[in-house]
Amino acid sequence: MRFFTFCAIVYALAAGLSGCQTTKGSPIDDLSTQDGLVRAESKNLDALYVRPNVKLSGYNKILLQPLIVSFAKNWNPEKESSALYRMTPPDREKIKSELAAAFADVFKEVLQEKGGYQLVTAPADDVLDVQSAIVNLFINAPDVSQQTAGNVRTYTTNAGEMTLIAELHDSVTGQLLSRGYDRREDTNSGMWTWTNSVTNSADARREIRRWAELLKKALDASRGKVS
Repeated sequence: MRFFTFCAIVYALAAGLSGCQTTKGSPIDDLSTQDGLVRAESKNLDALYVRPNVKLSGYNKILLQPLIVSFAKNWNPEKESSALYRMTPPDREKIKSELAAAFADVFKEVLQEKGGYQLVTAPADDVLDVQSAIVNLFINAPDVSQQTAGNVRTYTTNAGEMTLIAELHDSVTGQLLSRGYDRREDTNSGMWTWTNSVTNSADARREIRRWAELLKKALDASRGKVS
């Protein structure tokens, strides 16, 4: 039930997102305050909210929920891509499933490395429930169906953008402990480079690893460990 509540929150927030956030506030500000969280300083996330006087030191296992993925409202590859390529509904689902699989793989790798945190499938007193979504996903050069492989190369200055919304819960009580928001846009190098499914995947996995490392560092810090 808690996961379905998170899904509803994510889609409500995603519906209000645009491709460019120009204010200093974030879409999670009002909701997080209503949920009893307070804003914490963070140099690594656009917005981070935590529950006062709650520590993560009691959690040494992770229940990683399936990643939710939704595209940006203004993402229309059928209109913007070459006439030689047309995105199909199965293509969209393939992008979602592959991104969710990469997210799970990278988080598992990062969290468990160097005797880190075991990933489990059931709640317990020492289990932290992690619920995540990537929304506002915009891919400048989608390449999934290979309809034009070997014939057409797409060149862009960046891969696109995506936004993470994540929540940490006590897996037994369901209490919301923290909520984070972070919009990431692939750095515009100013140089045109060949973009395909391989480079898109590498760009996405790099940002996912960054988020996973931030979670591991937070857990380590709560336990007095140095990452």
